Amino acid sequence: MWWFCALLMAVYYLVLDRKVWHLLRQPLLQALFVGALMALCVLWQLKAQLPDLPPVHFLGITTVTLLLGLRLTILVIPLALLLPQLTALLLHQPAADLNTILLQWTALTLVALQSYGCYLLINHKLPQHLFVTIFVSGFLNSLCSALTFVALLALGFFGVLGAGEDSQFSEFLLVMPLLAMPEALLNGMALTLLLVYKPHWVATYRQI
Repeated sequence: MWWFCALLMAVYYLVLDRKVWHLLRQPLLQALFVGALMALCVLWQLKAQLPDLPPVHFLGITTVTLLLGLRLTILVIPLALLLPQLTALLLHQPAADLNTILLQWTALTLVALQSYGCYLLINHKLPQHLFVTIFVSGFLNSLCSALTFVALLALGFFGVLGAGEDSQFSEFLLVMPLLAMPEALLNGMALTLLLVYKPHWVATYRQI
């Protein structure tokens, strides 16, 4: 558990700065932040879980990162994870284990870093074209994000927490291709709709 806390503290210390408060004062970003929070809270409740293994779910992180930028994305991740748990506690329902929450928080934060890093690399190396944005920044980027997410969950659960059995490791990794393609399609379609109808919502078209 302490490995997750230390890694999260390092990421948030390096990424967050005073500019985040300026971003949160912008009405458009405030609306997008709340909208992304609500969307992720719902999306992350649609999960699948093998017995005694961490849950997997659609991420939506690539789209949120392209909408909000990296700073606001790593702020919305813990809120989207903890809000359903708080609701469960208020309704006297069982909440998730703390280690599971920290593992997911760490994995999702690292996936957000990867998504933003891929976006910067694509923006620097490839021409700024709608096709590139949708299929490379959106589709391929989110496909890689899904693969990374499952790999990080496996590493954290089996390696850091020392839970599960060796035979379960390969079974858990079989989830990777099952999650990757739907995740890529989900983000690709969402980004396509945003770029067609609300391009000014996407971080590519704003000065962030």
